[in-house]
Amino acid sequence: MNKTVISVIAILALLLPAALLLASPPYVEVQPGSAKSTATQGGYTWMPGPLGGPDQLYAVFRLGPLTAGKAYAVTLTYDAGTDIGYAHSWIDGDPAAKDFVSLVGIGTGTGTRELKGKEDKFLFTVDQKSTSNLLCLLVRSNKPWSLSLGLADRPAGLTRNSQDRWGYYYVTDFDFDRTSPFLLTRSGAAAPAAAVEPRASGYVELAPNTTQPVVTAKSFAGMPNYFGGPDGYYAIVRMEPLAAGRRYELTLVFDAGTDIGYSTAWVDGDPLGKDFASFVGTGTGTGTREMKNKQVKYLFTIDPKSTSALMYLLLRSNKTWELKVGLADRLTAGLTTSSQDPWGYYYVTDFDLDRNSPFLLTRRQ
Repeated sequence: MNKTVISVIAILALLLPAALLLASPPYVEVQPGSAKSTATQGGYTWMPGPLGGPDQLYAVFRLGPLTAGKAYAVTLTYDAGTDIGYAHSWIDGDPAAKDFVSLVGIGTGTGTRELKGKEDKFLFTVDQKSTSNLLCLLVRSNKPWSLSLGLADRPAGLTRNSQDRWGYYYVTDFDFDRTSPFLLTRSGAAAPAAAVEPRASGYVELAPNTTQPVVTAKSFAGMPNYFGGPDGYYAIVRMEPLAAGRRYELTLVFDAGTDIGYSTAWVDGDPLGKDFASFVGTGTGTGTREMKNKQVKYLFTIDPKSTSALMYLLLRSNKTWELKVGLADRLTAGLTTSSQDPWGYYYVTDFDLDRNSPFLLTRRQ
């Protein structure tokens, strides 16, 4: 064999891995507001073992351009009943490259019950700090699988308790599961920052020595089950600024007799965020006896070692509830747990006396 032939063979050997990579099936590009149909197939010779290896069938979707801080919904549509096992991985970066990370993965199947046009929905948010505008969704199956993927803004009212027309729960909320927001840093152009949206209805800013009207409502689809889940009626009060070492008096004012069940949770950190701690919770109700402008008072102290001046009060009710919430840094003279209201009821809870406070605040959100 002459030197020319040997050189050509050597060059082809060097180029072969790149040629195989280029010969792999292309990614499916899905922009917000669109849907694309495809089928899983072989040919992904480069597929890393942690994502399934080269011997499986795949479809790889590139979702974008995405906006930092924005919430999205992905819809997988397919015919159930084909008994196909499948999995999907949500990836920051190109899975064919060396620099990628799988943010979350799920394995399931199409089942044996025939359901034409079955949908699975996935809700997620792009982290406000993202520097990339692309998210890869890798779908793997054990045999060829035809499906459609749609990307859209998150629909109002869609929660993990929503059911499809066959009565199945079909929504996965990655925000609720605390695997999202997704911080994207490894591919694509910089994600443009979303316009700062006003805080969700139901948040109430409450400074010391002020009173604010509050209405509980179904406005928190991402409420963790720890606090009651997304189906309750909520209001979240942000108490700020609170002084370390100071004692406070919080007052709820409402019309009793409406037979509304309600609870309170006193929280360090945003209860809708990923890092919070609930100090104490109480549960009661407005009862059936009519009492206009009924008051309930809570006394507490902020721990002197606190590094945050913010605490949340989460109010949950079983139906819409109108009330007022007041906060004072000077206690009513002579107020104790033995104090009675005009109707003869004890109406004061002292968290210091119950050893639930002082509240150590460390989570500034």
